[in-house]
Amino acid sequence: MDTNRPAPRRIGVLGGMGPAAAIDLQARILALTPASRDEDHIPVVCWNVPQVPPRVPAILSGGPSPLPALLEGVRALEAAGAEAIAIACNTAHHWADDLRAEMGVPLIDIGEATVREIGHLPRPPRLAALAATRGTLASGFFARRLDAAGIPWIAPDEAAQALLDEAIAAVKSGDAPSGGRLLALAAGTMHQRGADLLVAACTELPLAARALPPAIALVDTTQALARAVVDFARAPRAPGD
Repeated sequence: MDTNRPAPRRIGVLGGMGPAAAIDLQARILALTPASRDEDHIPVVCWNVPQVPPRVPAILSGGPSPLPALLEGVRALEAAGAEAIAIACNTAHHWADDLRAEMGVPLIDIGEATVREIGHLPRPPRLAALAATRGTLASGFFARRLDAAGIPWIAPDEAAQALLDEAIAAVKSGDAPSGGRLLALAAGTMHQRGADLLVAACTELPLAARALPPAIALVDTTQALARAVVDFARAPRAPGD
């Protein structure tokens, strides 16, 4: 590594939704960073506090908003010197605009990162299947990004969504192998509908994705976000930055 290279920017990870997803994101950032010594790695501060009201009921049925808890995490990360923030939860991006309005640093958007990842595939998908929580689907933030990029996509039908709900719950409870089996069943039904790409748009699903059959390709939103974090943190600084 170039010993004269400026130190990478400090990144804040807003986690806790669930806790394993925040740890997974940090591990991916570490693995993607080219480094030959400790100092070459990206400085990361993490707010991995799981006492956040559930995101899906807040979107679907007027449950308590997680926004105050999210803002608490954002302020703690900014106070710790974060120069950008990444949220280790897809569904929480429903409140991304509200968070941006209160933030003094950029938000590295998981949806935008995922669309870029799809654009770097060897060939564009014929049809992408969006595997996500019901809240993420209802929010529409992923749908808008896929539509804007001209990527054809489908949502799970009710049977597949029920399997995804169970898979996510299994991972949150610490049973990733069961989550993987359920995810594989859901992916199979969407493959039968013509999908040749699965977008794992819940940060629990990549933790279960090893069980996927080879017939359907995967874009892992956590990996996409980690790559965007590394790119941002290591980008050349403007004069005076």
